[in-house]
Amino acid sequence: MSSFTKVYWRSSGVPTWGLVLLTVAALLAFVAAEEIKQRDPVVEDNYTTMVTASRIMRDAMLRIQPLRADIEPINPEFDPQRSGLIGIVNSSVTTTRGGQESKKTTINPNWAAVAVKMLAEAGVQENDLVAVTISGSFPALNLAVYSAIEAMDAEAVIIASASSSQWGANVPGLLWLDMERELRNAGLVSLKPAAASIGGIEDRGVGLSNEGIQVIRNSIERAGIPFLEPRSYQEAVADRIALFREYSAERPYKAFINVGGGATIVGPPGIDDQFGSGLITQAPARAYAVETVMGYFLREDIPSIHFIGIKNLAERYELPIAPETAVPVGNGGIYSATTYNRWLALGLGIGLLALTWLIVRSSRITSLWRQAHKEGKGTRPMV
Repeated sequence: MSSFTKVYWRSSGVPTWGLVLLTVAALLAFVAAEEIKQRDPVVEDNYTTMVTASRIMRDAMLRIQPLRADIEPINPEFDPQRSGLIGIVNSSVTTTRGGQESKKTTINPNWAAVAVKMLAEAGVQENDLVAVTISGSFPALNLAVYSAIEAMDAEAVIIASASSSQWGANVPGLLWLDMERELRNAGLVSLKPAAASIGGIEDRGVGLSNEGIQVIRNSIERAGIPFLEPRSYQEAVADRIALFREYSAERPYKAFINVGGGATIVGPPGIDDQFGSGLITQAPARAYAVETVMGYFLREDIPSIHFIGIKNLAERYELPIAPETAVPVGNGGIYSATTYNRWLALGLGIGLLALTWLIVRSSRITSLWRQAHKEGKGTRPMV
């Protein structure tokens, strides 16, 4: 007798085609559930704050419009909404090129809701301290950030650059610091920068005319803001970091926000694109090749919010690109939470279970038929 014991193995009876079909169906169900989502009417507990912030921004926009119109007529070709927040192609305070479509996209009070959402995701709550850097390049986004901080009852240490790229706050007589000063005087915002610099190349306006430099200096003086006057790029970065540290001696920052692509904040070309846009908590090693303000905060494990790549951000938060008419407060996907359609998910689950049952049932019937057929063939008539 053999010392080996025979082991009889029997397959599950489910054919390969059935397993393949079930796998494909499961993948299709997953894709359908991801693609066909529903929107709830509100976003968690932040809906009221988001609307409040957007209303603050809307009121601020309405205040600035006549101030801009008093200086010179607003060209509807460049500023279809006649917001006064779109500047001109060139002036004595214009530092770099700027994208006109991106600037038009920011003329929407619901960007304040985007700022609230990202600040909340970063963990910012009432009375928390936030570090902010801005320039004149995106005045509407500056308003969005200010409005969000005001609506959330947070506190901010702000460092500004007073110059602007094309199509920003680059109209002499109404630079960004002039705009926010008027808003403070009107009681629409209370925030005020702790310091301001000229901005531009090396943060000291390299390439600007003497006239342009003087226009910027006058704006800083009118605002009554301490003047930062670095002698180099490295000093500009160090001055900002030192000032932020000084104001956070007693409590830490919960988040850092930057509007625009200032070199002192995110580095020179080749480095500045390493930080990404929106809410970021880390960056690739190359981003730290030179000292930057954003790099400093990320190394300190402080979440950073970067308002750059505006059209991509608009698509992410479902805001219109370059709207030509005023956008109402509360308009946009930013106010709605994306959730799975429960009925669709239930239907897909039942469908998968039914398909599984049918495949197993079909395989079982086929198996029994084959077994019966085989036994029938193996029966010999008795004679």
